[in-house]
Amino acid sequence: MLFHTLDYLLFLPLCVALYWLLPRRYRMWVLGLSSVFFYGSWSGSYLLVLAGVTVIAWLGGLWLAGRQSVEPAARHLPERVLVLGALLFPLLFFKYWDWIAENIDWVTQRLVFDLPTLPRVDMPLPVGISFFTFQALAYVIDTARAPERGGLPPERDLGRFGTFLAFFPQLVAGPIVRRQELLPQLVSLPLLQQDQVGAGLFRIARGMAKKVLIADIVRVGMVDPVFSDPGRFTGPEILVALYAYTLQIYYDFSAYTDIAIGSARLFGIELPENFRRPYQATCVAGFWRRWHITLSNWVRDYVYYPLGGSRVRGGQWKVYRNVMATLVIIGIWHGASWNFVVYGTLHGLAVAYCRLRRKQTGRRPDDPLPSAWSWLWRWFFTFHFVVLARILFRAEDLSSSWALFTELFDPTFLMPRYSMLAWGMFGLGYLIHFTPMRWSQQAEAWFKARHPAVWALVAAAVGAGCLSLGGGEQLAFIYYQF
Repeated sequence: MLFHTLDYLLFLPLCVALYWLLPRRYRMWVLGLSSVFFYGSWSGSYLLVLAGVTVIAWLGGLWLAGRQSVEPAARHLPERVLVLGALLFPLLFFKYWDWIAENIDWVTQRLVFDLPTLPRVDMPLPVGISFFTFQALAYVIDTARAPERGGLPPERDLGRFGTFLAFFPQLVAGPIVRRQELLPQLVSLPLLQQDQVGAGLFRIARGMAKKVLIADIVRVGMVDPVFSDPGRFTGPEILVALYAYTLQIYYDFSAYTDIAIGSARLFGIELPENFRRPYQATCVAGFWRRWHITLSNWVRDYVYYPLGGSRVRGGQWKVYRNVMATLVIIGIWHGASWNFVVYGTLHGLAVAYCRLRRKQTGRRPDDPLPSAWSWLWRWFFTFHFVVLARILFRAEDLSSSWALFTELFDPTFLMPRYSMLAWGMFGLGYLIHFTPMRWSQQAEAWFKARHPAVWALVAAAVGAGCLSLGGGEQLAFIYYQF
């Protein structure tokens, strides 16, 4: 069930109506069962994976919390490794095993070992498995910590915990929610605040417009034709397509987040923000503070800090080691491919350079810069680093990535052959992105203050625009594949 389809636009109001019409003691059941139905609409077999991760995380949290009462937490390492390994197993099996096996076979063949090839999974990747697995890992890690180190008590209600892990607005593509951000709300089931309906509808309408009117039009009109057959296009056309893909992936992913946050607000629940105008960043470290914020925070808290962060003993090289490990994990999280390993490595090197410059200047990523020129050249190089690294995101493998990169230097000049509609949405998308963030906040405040009749008119206008200008295809969100 895709967010930007009629199915979801019927499903969501029905769930919201049932939630608020039924007595409070049944509302958790509405959230839980609607989440099961939503995920099961993709595939019944996916539900088994989600259920398995849920049960392992719930029982593992209870077990590790119980162990704390009988012996010091420092002795729980084998138990924690066992639980976290069990949680990671489905992700490793479905997402990474085929890639690992392929590389092992390649090495053994080069070494002339006469060994049979390793078996392959060759099964569809369960939708959203990276997201709900990371959410489950964070829950278990937080629960396994000793109370004096910030550990939190386990959730003893399986139904509530299952709803926390499977809450349908953010289940498939985030934001990655921590227990302290959602579980307390599921315990209290807060009443709907006065402005949450308007705020929720605004985010849903904005997300629909981002997805259908910008991301999908740019994808169909500029991105897919070039990446499906780059040999037919000139260097300038490929460069424009890279700009277009950079725009598409932002509007596609942030559209999902908008709809997720808006949908949750209709139940009185607040989810964390996931984007903050990432292409306005003036260094790559600043980019990762603005792009997929919940993933960046996750790897910071559960990888970078446990490795010692910036206060690790043993010299500055260990700090840069920690930075590299963190960004490589972010890269591999996106997919089982050497493209993503290289992508994470490049971003790790760039973030390490940002840290080196910060030590020299004392300026943090989002600190004000001394002049417009200082901002402009830093932004230019940061933005184009991000754009060029997107080749690794979109191309199938390293060889095709390199071929696409070299095609950029084709000296043939030809005006890019794209439709006026694609050009218009391309320009509009970048124009909106580089407006001040306060304008978006002011637009939301204006919308919330209007009469519901105005809400209906705006929603109708967005719907009409999507129907008239959209391509008519139900294109999945890009991050569903992660």
